[in-house]
Amino acid sequence: MIEQPQLKEMVAAHAEWLASNEKAGKQLYLAGESCIRADLEGADLRKADLREVNMSGAKLQKANLDGANLERARLPAANLRGASLEGANLNGAHLQNTVLVGANLRGVDLAPSDLELANMSEVDLTGSDLRKANLRRVDLTSATLIDTDLRRIDLAEANLHNANFNGCDLQATKLTGMDFSQCTFVKANLKKVRMQKATLAQVDFTEADLRDAKLTEADFYKVTLKDADLRGADLRRTISITSSVLKAAITNEKTTLRD
Repeated sequence: MIEQPQLKEMVAAHAEWLASNEKAGKQLYLAGESCIRADLEGADLRKADLREVNMSGAKLQKANLDGANLERARLPAANLRGASLEGANLNGAHLQNTVLVGANLRGVDLAPSDLELANMSEVDLTGSDLRKANLRRVDLTSATLIDTDLRRIDLAEANLHNANFNGCDLQATKLTGMDFSQCTFVKANLKKVRMQKATLAQVDFTEADLRDAKLTEADFYKVTLKDADLRGADLRRTISITSSVLKAAITNEKTTLRD
């Protein structure tokens, strides 16, 4: 296990390596090392090699991890509040119970990572890859997931209130019974999505692709469907949907409205 004094020296050498355009100092290399409960708050860890590192319970608030390699890293219960991980590789990372409130995760590879019970409220995941990721019981309140690949993601029991899913890809993903109240799905790919019994109150589906979607018994209270593509969608027994709302959508003879 690497102790805090040694880690501090290594981080200082990495800062010199970054400042010199990689001509002096030394890149931080912690692949496979154990740094449990390390204190790296505010540290500049850009481009660090942290593959398979064990940083369980580490303090990484406001740390800069842009472009870092965290493939298969172990970060359960770590605090990454306000940290920046733009363009980082988190493929297969373990992030259970991790605090990522307000973190920058734009363009991050998180497929297929484990984020169960993580606090990701107000996180920015724009353009990230979360295919097959485990986000069970995650808090994504007011999170930004614009243009994010979420195919086959597990969002069971997640808190998604007011999340922005504009342009995201959720094609053929199972989202049965979930609460998407006040979320936005503008221009999202929801083709063949399974949203049976979902709560869709005040959701904006403007120009979303909902072709062949399963939406039976979903709650459409004050939903926006302007130019949403509902061709082939199953809307039987939906709640609170009105003819005026449906009129704004694109439908065809395969759109099912009644049993």
